[in-house]
Amino acid sequence: MIRFAELERLGVAVAAMSDRSDGDCRAHDPSGEPGRQAFCTALGIDCAKVTVGKQVHGTRVVIVAAGDRGRGSAIGHAPFAETDALITGEVGLPIAVTVADCVPILLFDPVTEVIGVAHAGRAGTVQGIARCTVEAMAASFGTNPADVHAVIGPSAGPTSYEVSEELAREFLEAGLPTRGRLLDLWEANAGQLVKAGVPRGQITVSGICTITDGRFHSHRAHANGMRNMAILMR
Repeated sequence: MIRFAELERLGVAVAAMSDRSDGDCRAHDPSGEPGRQAFCTALGIDCAKVTVGKQVHGTRVVIVAAGDRGRGSAIGHAPFAETDALITGEVGLPIAVTVADCVPILLFDPVTEVIGVAHAGRAGTVQGIARCTVEAMAASFGTNPADVHAVIGPSAGPTSYEVSEELAREFLEAGLPTRGRLLDLWEANAGQLVKAGVPRGQITVSGICTITDGRFHSHRAHANGMRNMAILMR
C-alpha cells in the first residue's frame, strides 16, 4: 500500500491506497472481499464500515452521514447508486473509491474537518468531478476551497494514457491537456482543483503511473478486473 502523509500530517487518521500486494480490493463484489479485508486490517479499519458508491464515471457527489456507514461493504447495505464522489464530516467513517488507472482524488479541509474522495476517469474528468467535489464540500459544510488540501493518487500517467483521436479531441475541446493522443489526467484534475479555488501549493500529485509502475492493478496493463482502493478517514 501507499500512505499519503501529506494528509495524515494535517490530522486525517487514514489516507491510503492499496496495491497489488494487498490483493484485489474491488468494492461490493465477493471476489474483492479478501483483499479489502487484508487492506483494512493493515490500516486498523473495520472493513464492514468502509463506505463506497457504485461508480459510473459521472459527477454525482454524496454526503455520507453516520447512518450510511458501511454502504457497499456491509452485507445487505447497498452502495450509493451512480456515485463517483463521497464527502463527510463524520469521525471514524472511512470513505473510499476503487480504481485501476482512473484517478483517485483525496481531499481534506483541516478547518471544517471535512474529507472527500473522488473517482476521476477520463469521462469524469471531462465532466469536472474534481471541481464538483470541492463545490459540494463548500455548499454542504461551508468549506473555503482555499483551505482544501488534495492528493492526486497513482493512476494512468501522461506519457502512457493513449486514447483514440476522437476521445483525445473531446478532452482537448474541454480545455484539458493533451499531447497528441496522450491525455494528462493528473494536470487536468489539478487544474480543475485550482479553478475551484484550491491553492496549487496544496495539491500533491503522486506522479506514479499505474500502467507502467507495476505495483498497482491496471486495466491497461492487466485487464483482469482487479482494483486498487483509495480510502480516507478522519
